[in-house]
Amino acid sequence: MNWTQALLQRVGYTSDINHGVLMEMAEHKKDLEKKTKPILDTLRSYQDLPPDKALAALAIEDKRRQYAAAEKYLEDVLHSALINTT
Repeated sequence: MNWTQALLQRVGYTSDINHGVLMEMAEHKKDLEKKTKPILDTLRSYQDLPPDKALAALAIEDKRRQYAAAEKYLEDVLHSALINTT
């Protein structure tokens, strides 16, 4: 056994570990990440929820107010743009 083979054996190299196998594993990892990303994004959106039902209801009501304010702002901007173009 030459020094290269001895070194590979010491670090745990086996014939099962080679460039081709590592590339297949990398592709498999990419596929798994692509499949799990939407699930993780959904999970993260739930992690922002308050732990208490009453606090969650308040947070929902706050988001509704923010949505209504944004909708009113958009309506005002569009109305203003229509008035200024005539």
